Order: sequence, then C-alpha cells, then structure tokens
Amino acid sequence: MLKHWGLAAAISIMAAAPAWAQSTPCGDEPIPPAVPSAAEMGLKNPGDALKAKHQAFLDIKAWQAALKDYRDCLDADEGKNKREKHDAMTQSKPDQDKIKRLQGQIDANEHAYAVTKDTEERVVNDFHALTVAFCSRTDVDKTSCPKS
Repeated sequence: MLKHWGLAAAISIMAAAPAWAQSTPCGDEPIPPAVPSAAEMGLKNPGDALKAKHQAFLDIKAWQAALKDYRDCLDADEGKNKREKHDAMTQSKPDQDKIKRLQGQIDANEHAYAVTKDTEERVVNDFHALTVAFCSRTDVDKTSCPKS
C-alpha cells in the first residue's frame, strides 16, 4: 500500500514540474481592487457615491504601484534569463535542456506581463464606467468630474 502512495506522490510531483519550471520568481500578480459597478453607484446616496468613487481611485493607484513593482521584477527576470540563454547558446556544447528551460521562463514572464496589461485595462475601464455613472447623476457634487 505504501508503494502505491509513494508512486502516486512521485507521479503528481512529476506532472506538476512543468508548471513549476514556468513560474516566475516575482510571485503572483497583485490582486486588482474591486471597483463598484455603474449600477451599484446608482443605488448609493450622493455622499456614499462620492466616497466610493474616491476610494476606488485610491485603491487603483495603490494597486498600480504594486503592479509596477511586479512588472519591473518580470522585466529584470526576463533580461537575466535572456542573457543566460544567450550565454548557454554560445557555448561550444550548448545545453539544450537549459536553453529550453530558460525559454520557458522567458515565455512565462511574457505571458504574466500580458495578463497584467489585460487586467489593468479591465480595471481602468471599470473605473471609467464608475466615473461616468457618478458624473451622470444630478444629485452629486461634480467638481471631481471631467469638464466637458
């Protein structure tokens, strides 16, 4: 019975190895803030709507700062991996496994960076919708709204 458990554990570890090889040393992408929807903004009283809009702005700015740090880490790691890959490729006997591993890490970083761009675009669009909903109301102070 113990052999079966050991074999199952070994297979599980081997199956997960490709995913580990492509993870980034930068950790996980920062969690984006929850932005109230346009419908939620319409249900709030004017004071609460203004507070929610301002808090969403602050949350997004803090998240974008963390996102910048994360992206800087991805860029630095990708540069390091590209240099290592170049060095490995110029050896008299290139280590193909190392080159493949480094390319996997480069691809993982590029994918992670692209995901952050998509997430940021979604969050900014959500905030824009929140701002439009807020500024479309007739019962709020519009000094924070864009001038048209």
